[in-house]
Amino acid sequence: MRHGETVYNAARRLQANDIHTPLTRLGFEQAAAMGAALRSALGEQPDVTLHISETGRALQTAALIAQELGIDWFAALRTHDLKEIDMGSWCGRTYDEVEAEQGPIVIADHLLRPAPDGEDYPMIAARLTRWIERVGHDNRDHVVVMHGISSRVLRGLMSGYPIHPEHGAPIAPSLVQGSIALIEGGAERVFLGASRGTEHA
Repeated sequence: MRHGETVYNAARRLQANDIHTPLTRLGFEQAAAMGAALRSALGEQPDVTLHISETGRALQTAALIAQELGIDWFAALRTHDLKEIDMGSWCGRTYDEVEAEQGPIVIADHLLRPAPDGEDYPMIAARLTRWIERVGHDNRDHVVVMHGISSRVLRGLMSGYPIHPEHGAPIAPSLVQGSIALIEGGAERVFLGASRGTEHA
């Protein structure tokens, strides 16, 4: 699950993982809708493990989802392994500012071009592979709240998407904020939401 829209998303700014950007009103609505959709599918107080990226926007989104589900937000497993792509010195700047200097940074299929001093896609895949190995296979349902780009790599790894020819990691298709991707038995389906439109990671 992607976090809800933030003030940075709305202003078209590149977000850092150490700046806790708050959700917008739309972001709150998206998070509540994701929680309600899960509640309708899983029931009240489902026996799930909640995993959250250690960023303010993901933690805030997960709090609203947990409230809808009736589960304990404080019992969630929080980790920086689920963080968003690190865009280095481009973080905090607007897309327009960076693109005026560096050329396009939103490339084919809504991917972000890695910053020279940031993180690339194989680096994201490596930390997410460590996370998958640590979680293991316990036959429980896991709810994961994270980010646009990094969730695409996680979904790619878990669902067996091919290695992207330019970026060196498996990358799943982009989904809009407020979407839920369900992965079961190595197969993915979109549980809530649709392909991404024009908003940014």
